[in-house]
Amino acid sequence: MVDLPNLVASAIENERSGFTTAVLLSNNSRMIMKIRDVLPPKMRLKTITSSNKVSENLKDSNIDVEVLEESLSAQGLSILNNLHDIILQGLGEGRFKSTDKILAILGEPMNGVIAIEASNLTSNRLATMSNEHEIDIEILSRLMELARHIGSRGREGHAVGALFAIGSVPKLRRYTTALVLNPFKGHSDNKKSVIDSNNHETLAEFAWLDGAILFNSKGIASDAGRYVQVPSGISPKPGEGGRHLAARAISQLAEGIAICVSSSGVITLYSKGREKYRVRLS
Repeated sequence: MVDLPNLVASAIENERSGFTTAVLLSNNSRMIMKIRDVLPPKMRLKTITSSNKVSENLKDSNIDVEVLEESLSAQGLSILNNLHDIILQGLGEGRFKSTDKILAILGEPMNGVIAIEASNLTSNRLATMSNEHEIDIEILSRLMELARHIGSRGREGHAVGALFAIGSVPKLRRYTTALVLNPFKGHSDNKKSVIDSNNHETLAEFAWLDGAILFNSKGIASDAGRYVQVPSGISPKPGEGGRHLAARAISQLAEGIAICVSSSGVITLYSKGREKYRVRLS
């Protein structure tokens, strides 16, 4: 059996450039405390568990603990994808820095340590999509920022969803129908650009309308309140809601990207009809 605290101590000792942050996945309170004790005093520790009991046991320990809904022990190798999402989300929300060197410590469902350069991880999935669609990575990053803003805030205290479609506007319009008069018509591009975070509150207000907001490849909003016409050949998957079906369909029909924000706090990216990335807001 792996002596995980010893393995962590060895990894820290052998790493010349030094880790700045540790992310620990474990459902064992005693193991978490042992690992904390071998970490350098200035090293930040983020603990991920799927046990409410562990969270309760650690509430007085000054350890940053996040509880996942999905069981850690049941995830198998998919935990590596979830670890990626946890760190990517933390980068987007400012809990990790792009300059961080992260020591990922796996206590569930397997034992081991992984060294992660945050600068290499920050946007690798988004970068692949941006290259494929010839959309600047900053555009997708800003759209994800807007999605997080909407998903975490809601509206008037209520959880809400939203849908963005990005690509060729003529193609996007071809497969959608206007539900309302276009609120973006007649306004300058600098007032409609997702790049400028000062526009995010306005974009969020229109995202809450029924239908989708359409963006061109430069991140300029062209339309809001567009209803996606899902053809009979694209059928809903088991458990798939209408907004997710619309997002998947428009990304396939217009050969673009769609970002779906669900009222349950999940952000899903679709590319050419396939789900490419999903993250749950904490």
